[in-house]
Amino acid sequence: MATPSHARAVKSLNKSPGLHGRRFVFKTFSQRIEEIEIDVYSSLNKIKSAPSEGSTFLRDCLIEFRELNTAEDFISFYEEMMPFVQTLPLVILHKETIFSQLLSRLQVKARLSVEAILRYKANLFY
Repeated sequence: MATPSHARAVKSLNKSPGLHGRRFVFKTFSQRIEEIEIDVYSSLNKIKSAPSEGSTFLRDCLIEFRELNTAEDFISFYEEMMPFVQTLPLVILHKETIFSQLLSRLQVKARLSVEAILRYKANLFY
């Protein structure tokens, strides 16, 4: 049950000097847009015109994210995909398998792996 001291504490929350007694203030669309921060670190990477020698873009991407992402879902994805992405002919031969595994890994419960898998998807279409 609320005591008088609790009631005073709640009332004091609504009396901050900068907001003129209003705790929640409606923001216009332009104000909300101004507050958005966009992290563009991934677009600062150099785009390679060709994969590493004797490799594919998919293999390079898997190796890069294997070093950065230690989530269990991504490690199992890495182990399943690595035999299929060694060379371009293998990628073309196993494109349905690669794509179906890629789609099956995009799950909410595997949220630690989603960024790496989406980047891998981008390399699939590159």
